Amino acid sequence: MPKESRVAPVLVSKEEWIRKENPPKGALEGHEYGYNCVSIRYSVDGIGEGPNMHVHPYDEVFHILEGRAEFTVGEKKFIAEEGAVVFGPANIPHTYKNVGPGRLDSLDIHLNSEWIQYDLPREGEDLSAPELS
Repeated sequence: MPKESRVAPVLVSKEEWIRKENPPKGALEGHEYGYNCVSIRYSVDGIGEGPNMHVHPYDEVFHILEGRAEFTVGEKKFIAEEGAVVFGPANIPHTYKNVGPGRLDSLDIHLNSEWIQYDLPREGEDLSAPELS
């Protein structure tokens, strides 16, 4: 017989974690419920929009719900289309941007109980975390 889980099933409604905006965005840290993951809903309408290049000290999984994204993960670049899953390894700088047409909507699962992110500078910016310099 498998060992019983130490956590209970949890239902978190959309209203509890997705902000009321268009396009939808939200973050849900699993540690609040005893789970070791963070769910991020990230959506952008503008072509070329996306997060700064950044690093996490844990692995991340991206599911493209709608649209197309150009990913840069370390030295690799590729296009992920609706339905695709991308695995991003820990401590590898990465980013993605909407390449259109239309909205990019993704669900990003961070394999850690809390969201930890170090943004890397865009041209002319300083680092967001001094320990990275």
